[in-house]
Amino acid sequence: MDKALRLLGKLKNEVVGNEELARAAWRAAVGDRIEAHARFRELVRDRIVVEVDDRVWQSQMHTLEKQILAKLTRLLGKPVARQIEYRIAIPKPQPQMDVAQDFRLAPKDVEAGKIGDPGLRRMYLKSKRRASGQ
Repeated sequence: MDKALRLLGKLKNEVVGNEELARAAWRAAVGDRIEAHARFRELVRDRIVVEVDDRVWQSQMHTLEKQILAKLTRLLGKPVARQIEYRIAIPKPQPQMDVAQDFRLAPKDVEAGKIGDPGLRRMYLKSKRRASGQ
């Protein structure tokens, strides 16, 4: 992996830019655990912009900045950025679950109240209404 990234870094091809190289090398430079909390976002001039989960990750990653830049340079064979900017990611809204209310049909008689299953209770009450002509 390191050799492939180094070869890509030496290419003078316009198809593969510095941002693509940095994006490809980010996970190898920081590892899977850190990458889960600090995601590469973009390369702006000589600055890598990274989204982190919260302020704790922001301060922790700031202390590792020189090590990460050195590893990126070593992996790619050339310096891609001079600094890293850590931004706190805006939390994405989670889909809301439709919480079913624990409802119980108000039984009209005592026998329906003894039926524990709500579906069977409804069927019983429905058939009882049909039989009585309501």
